[in-house]
Amino acid sequence: MDIYIIGATLLARLARKPKYTIFAVTIADIKKALAPKKHTNPTTKVLVCHYKHLEVFLQKKADKLVEHQPYNHKIILKEGK
Repeated sequence: MDIYIIGATLLARLARKPKYTIFAVTIADIKKALAPKKHTNPTTKVLVCHYKHLEVFLQKKADKLVEHQPYNHKIILKEGK
């Protein structure tokens, strides 16, 4: 994906072409995404039948990143598909 800042004329021209997908982000959207989130009690959101798995919904689990692992995946491009 390439990201560009463009003028209104070019935006209008590109919006008419089916091969382009145009997204817009405002400063308000960015501030909202970066704002601290309010804690929600998982028991109010999770169905009772899933209470045995409540620990996976705890905030301390959500705030913890998994250990970084190196990956070496081979990507094979097949023509005609």
